[in-house]
Amino acid sequence: MNDASMDAPPATRNANPYLALGVRPFINCASVRTAHSGSLMLPEVRAAVAQASRQFVGLDELMEGASRRIAELTGAPWGIVTCGSAAALTLATAACVAGNDPVKMLRLPFTEGWTNRVIMPSNHRFAYDQAIRMVGTHIIEIDTIADLDAALTEPVAMIAILGTHEAASAVRLEDIVPRARQHGIPILVDAASEHIERPDPYLSRGADMVIYSGGKFLRGPQTSGLLLGRKDLIQAAWRNASPHQAFARGMKVSKEDVIGVLAALEVWFEQRDPAAELRSWNNDLAVIAARLDRPGVRAEVIAPHGVVRVPRLRVVWDVAKVGLSGETLRLRLLDGEPRIMLDDMATTENSVSIDPFGLQPGEADQVGKALAAALAAPAAAMTSPPSVIDLDVSGIWDVDVSFLLGKRRHRIRLRQQDGVVTGSQSSHQFEGPVTGSIDANGIRLVFSMWHEGTMIAYHLDGCVADGRMQGSVTFGSMTHHHQGPINLAQFGPGEFQATRTGDA
Repeated sequence: MNDASMDAPPATRNANPYLALGVRPFINCASVRTAHSGSLMLPEVRAAVAQASRQFVGLDELMEGASRRIAELTGAPWGIVTCGSAAALTLATAACVAGNDPVKMLRLPFTEGWTNRVIMPSNHRFAYDQAIRMVGTHIIEIDTIADLDAALTEPVAMIAILGTHEAASAVRLEDIVPRARQHGIPILVDAASEHIERPDPYLSRGADMVIYSGGKFLRGPQTSGLLLGRKDLIQAAWRNASPHQAFARGMKVSKEDVIGVLAALEVWFEQRDPAAELRSWNNDLAVIAARLDRPGVRAEVIAPHGVVRVPRLRVVWDVAKVGLSGETLRLRLLDGEPRIMLDDMATTENSVSIDPFGLQPGEADQVGKALAAALAAPAAAMTSPPSVIDLDVSGIWDVDVSFLLGKRRHRIRLRQQDGVVTGSQSSHQFEGPVTGSIDANGIRLVFSMWHEGTMIAYHLDGCVADGRMQGSVTFGSMTHHHQGPINLAQFGPGEFQATRTGDA
């Protein structure tokens, strides 16, 4: 942004506040991911937020009144608005561990000697269960009903379920509920990425609490969430939240967010037409598909199924004819005009996926045209793979990785066969396999390790000469449910230098 734009009057400067900052907005074909700014607030929500911003209220009084209205709209016994669904995970856990006992609340997350175990099915683990662990809990994984029974022989604070994976789990809610009731253990379901329903399918099957995002399909404020369920637990969760001076004081929900979520709920339950929404989404996908009628390319609609309520268009092509990988196409559209965001996690070597939920009027045709142009563009001349250099990196190396702040030393042991590199690495609290390749363009290595429900990953890209390596590093993580290049680069860049210290 230049000085002249900053000198412009605020009304002019904010005509498009993103462009004023040098940030290009995009057409969203990647659903409602937080990294892509969720969804767009409904007009009714924007109006309610603007109105709420004009007066002062006491937040406890506001939440009490909002909780009654949330209960009326959702059919849940009680509900609160949180600053996102991850915050709802933390608040629900704090309610189960500390209640509204200030002696415990003000000691969080130091829970030694308390009941602080949380049971989760192992295939329900995901990145956001850190919001549960940050309260000072320890997650106990189960895979079978026998595992559940064994875990319940010791005190348990809470049982946590990932809603999108419950139906396919070997341990269903119907297995968990009677056992939890026998021990007085609350059950929490994370349904943040699902469509909210009345009556709630999880509460009606015996769960005590359930979480939904306010800024995804509900189209409320992006930084909002909903925690619904048993009144005493939900009220205890609120007492652990801002404005109260407890563990979650930093998880502040504004008066505008509270009113915005209520407006979104009212539209959802009182005005929304799901059949009309589905017709609109299918129409948009048909517009896009009509632009892709060319040899070597096909488009197929993936109908909604299970908890997924939005259809998708899967675009598949013959790589030999088109000459593009899915990731290359995705990045090409992101760099284009208009800028288009596709879901990296659904991208394969020869396909991309289009989610129509975020499309605005007229955008489907723009997406279809951009896709057709990218797929029809002459492919870059195929080049021969880089030749393997006459260099063997097998051996022991000390690698210094530099972060924005601080460094970490890794000891790596590499084995090379032709251009394939394998081995292992170790450092303080991080050790695991090394995979990679080497050719005339340089060396690429991946360090990875699973920690709790998440895989930590470094991607190293550099050069080798005279017993030394150096280059750049990309830091990220992913779970079994969230795999893709965006997550694997989410923690930013760094640098590395390495020295060979011994033979293999």
